[in-house]
Amino acid sequence: MMCDGIHPGLLLILAGLISPLISGVCRSIWLLTAPLVSLWLIWSIPSVSECTISFLDYNLIPFSVDSLSRLFATVFSLMCFVGTLYCFRQAKILELSAALIYAGAAIGVTLAGDLITVFIFWEVMALGSTLVLWSVGTRPSRQAGMRYVLIHLLGGVVLMAGIIAYSQEGGSIDFIAMSPDSLGTGLILAGFLLNAGAPPLSAWLADAYPEASFSGMVFLSAFTTKTAVYVLLRGFPGTDLLIYIGLFMIFYVIIYALLENDMRR
Repeated sequence: MMCDGIHPGLLLILAGLISPLISGVCRSIWLLTAPLVSLWLIWSIPSVSECTISFLDYNLIPFSVDSLSRLFATVFSLMCFVGTLYCFRQAKILELSAALIYAGAAIGVTLAGDLITVFIFWEVMALGSTLVLWSVGTRPSRQAGMRYVLIHLLGGVVLMAGIIAYSQEGGSIDFIAMSPDSLGTGLILAGFLLNAGAPPLSAWLADAYPEASFSGMVFLSAFTTKTAVYVLLRGFPGTDLLIYIGLFMIFYVIIYALLENDMRR
């Protein structure tokens, strides 16, 4: 094992798990300090820095920092701080704890240097965002949260199948630029697109987000789809297929937005 520094995403996840055990002013300070410490860690890690862990016949890279990953991780940590500052007086502690875990997992995805690490943080992110939905405590939020987590677990299964196929095809799990010209990379792309809200499996966006609280909505809109944009940039740069999918999504959402009466949907 070789690592330089503390993982900023794991720090936020740990902070989220500990938050329910703290009360009063200390909890408020804890919730607001954790994202700032994570931001400091992101910028304290040297450029082109890697942490490697040997696992079976593979080298896992829990964090790999370059200019692109640092940019997205910085935005996510800032969004976590601003969102927490905006709503920590009104939001339930379950929601705030889940939001920290959610943000930490999103940062973990952006810093991941291998596909296994991407998958692990991808699933933690799905669970954290589902808890943000369930923290509302209403019947519609529970139902929407169940549909939400099922869709994202489906995406995780597709992603994992793609990683297995990709590793068998090339013997590597490094998260580098790929081309969707094989079964493995095609499944990986499909798993990424599901989190990006690409049709036809995009109904979960309008179904789940309006059922969150006003504060939960802030976090839900900040991480999942933006993390998907990052992994598409990292994993499939220059892929022509994404141009057509993006164009279709632009007109698709414009039409549905014009037909919608609910601002949040």
